[in-house]
Amino acid sequence: MHHKRILQYLYSLESPKIKLGIGRVQNLLDKIGNPEKSLKCILVAGTNGKGSVCAMIFYVLRESGYKVGLYTSPHLKKFNERIRISNDFITDKGIVEYFLKIKPCITDQSFFEITTAMAFLYFKEKNVDFVVLEAGLGGRLDATNVVSPLISIITNVGLEHTELLGNTIEKIAFEKAGIIKNNVPVVTGAKGKALEVIKKIAKGKSAPVFQVKHFDDVDFRYLNGRFQQENKDTALTAIKALKKYTSIKIDDGQIKSGIEKTKWAARLQFISKNALVDCAHNADGFNILKKELLLIKKQKNIKNFIFVVGILNDKDIKTMLNTINPLISSIIFTKSKNERSSNPEQLLKTFNSINKNKLIKTKIIESPKKALDYAKKIFKKEDLIVVAGSIYMVGEVI
Repeated sequence: MHHKRILQYLYSLESPKIKLGIGRVQNLLDKIGNPEKSLKCILVAGTNGKGSVCAMIFYVLRESGYKVGLYTSPHLKKFNERIRISNDFITDKGIVEYFLKIKPCITDQSFFEITTAMAFLYFKEKNVDFVVLEAGLGGRLDATNVVSPLISIITNVGLEHTELLGNTIEKIAFEKAGIIKNNVPVVTGAKGKALEVIKKIAKGKSAPVFQVKHFDDVDFRYLNGRFQQENKDTALTAIKALKKYTSIKIDDGQIKSGIEKTKWAARLQFISKNALVDCAHNADGFNILKKELLLIKKQKNIKNFIFVVGILNDKDIKTMLNTINPLISSIIFTKSKNERSSNPEQLLKTFNSINKNKLIKTKIIESPKKALDYAKKIFKKEDLIVVAGSIYMVGEVI
């Protein structure tokens, strides 16, 4: 069986209507021998920064000599990116092998649930020392939440996926805090009402809470942005908690080296001198992006921002566009191939309803790559092109 056919089948199981719940994935894992039970996991949930925090912890553990698995989603270019051990993504051959191993046990599981089960079995059979897991959506009912982690991390809490997780910060914090387990330390950068909810749930489970502490800034070799310094604080607080509650061996030099070496593509990444891509894909992410762009504007004497924007239809589109509106000189609306992508015409309509600046030029180009090509045609030397709004869309551009 060819890996492309397998991926075609898996992608066909993706649905615009996400069904949360751990019963289906647990049923599948039970049938394949519960590989998740033998793994030492670090589970990361939160609204933004999950991937970067996972990557930083992964690099620190790798730098410390451990064999480390990393499971993240979604991918940017290739499915293989979701499952990796140390330097290597799962191979095409590995995708075939591990899908066929669990195929006889698949019933009504979703794309993400099957992928998660494949990852657990792969990590177990490859005898990894640790697994860093990124929760897919929410936490309490996410497929990754079948593990008993060494530590639980909730990066932050903002309004997202309100139709699934609830329409208040407190309700969303409750869902994220569902990854907290009895007597397992929890690290969080959440604040205000979200922090109160997390602390209450942690107290009920006798789980010690570590609020994110600030550490000295580092000079990343491959990452840009103030927000990555905040993600670094979350990762280092988590590593400190790990050292306190487990027998893990990591020294300060390994921590420093691992953080500095961390790579995580498409996060405020310049793909050319005058174009950057960023995976900001929700309201909080756009707020962070705006702050970063204002800093870049000063540092690089940027005159105009040309945006290429595509957003999934389950996001707070109006708030996202309103956030960046003051920065826009031109905006090109596009869409990824993902079924949940918003129609560019609808994005333009929403933008027109909030935009009071008649000088802003707007355009619709459905192909993300062609949208970027057009942006490159109209930009001037003092301009900056910004591609953002959807991880899927950014993945099609880079």
